[in-house]
Amino acid sequence: METYVKICVTFFVILSSVITPSKGQSNTTGLEQVQILAGWQNSDGTYTAAVEIDLDSGWKTYWHAPGMAGIPPQFSFEGSKNLKKVMFSWPAPVLFGDDHIWSIGYKSHLILPMRVIPEDRERPVQLRLNAEIGICDKVCVPAEFSLSSSLHPKRTKRTAKIVAALASKPKSKTSVNAQNVTCAFLPSSNGMKVSVRMSLPATGDREVIMVGYDQIGHWVQNEIAERSGNELTGEGIIRRDSGQLAAIDRSKITLTVISNTMAADLGTCVE
Repeated sequence: METYVKICVTFFVILSSVITPSKGQSNTTGLEQVQILAGWQNSDGTYTAAVEIDLDSGWKTYWHAPGMAGIPPQFSFEGSKNLKKVMFSWPAPVLFGDDHIWSIGYKSHLILPMRVIPEDRERPVQLRLNAEIGICDKVCVPAEFSLSSSLHPKRTKRTAKIVAALASKPKSKTSVNAQNVTCAFLPSSNGMKVSVRMSLPATGDREVIMVGYDQIGHWVQNEIAERSGNELTGEGIIRRDSGQLAAIDRSKITLTVISNTMAADLGTCVE
């Protein structure tokens, strides 16, 4: 990991693509085009929209938990109007790299759906997105861009590209025949180790069990999984930014198996 980080830092160039319309070309190496797909309004008053990211051939960007060598994406909606909350629905990612240097993400193209909750469902949402994402080929570049779009009430026609992205979510636990999923917890001075074991037919050449803990001020260090026949084992260490880790809420832990060909959502450690 240290080797990769040093390489990335050596080649990092801050290239800013400030694009104010809902769609625009980028001047950042590797980033071809970004846009907001305005989508539609749902019957409950919320909106379904998406961010579409087109990369040059061979380039990749990252999942919300980018893995050992990835760059976590950052999104801000500061400056938006009539906006209460935004929630992303991440499509199934894949695993890149090898046992020593690996990351999780998407190659060439990403449509990232989002559920937009307005303060007043009868008025349009003026959406402003400021983002910084990592994109990589032989070098890694943090790409910054700004987009804006209006989401209008009564627009109910669904956008085919967003519908397809919503359908490409990680597979279910039952569909991949994952069984006997167990978690063991071992507190230590530098965090909480979560060891995961399951019965699961092979899903690809390399696999990782991503232990997630979506709580402010915490992060998880995950390792490539090990396989023996149909038995898959992996571990993650939940750490806290401020140092000493207090008690964790096990119901907030998520488990996702990701390989170079697929991803599967296994739920939590308390099921």
